[in-house]
Amino acid sequence: MLARRGGELEAFIAFLGGLLAVTPPAVALTVLHALPRSEPSLRAAGMLTLGVIWLTVTVTLYLRLRARPGGRTR
Repeated sequence: MLARRGGELEAFIAFLGGLLAVTPPAVALTVLHALPRSEPSLRAAGMLTLGVIWLTVTVTLYLRLRARPGGRTR
């Protein structure tokens, strides 16, 4: 089997994992924003929260996948 370098597959998996982690909070925030009394500060806090969740999960998954030899999971 050929040795693989670069980490493109790990980066893609981590990106998709980050999107998957952000989906439920994004749906909840969409419902909250549909309410008539949605505050702009709530919207800004929600967007910041989604960004932090996505970035944290993506980086964590990528580093965990790269730490294993060959990028394999258990």
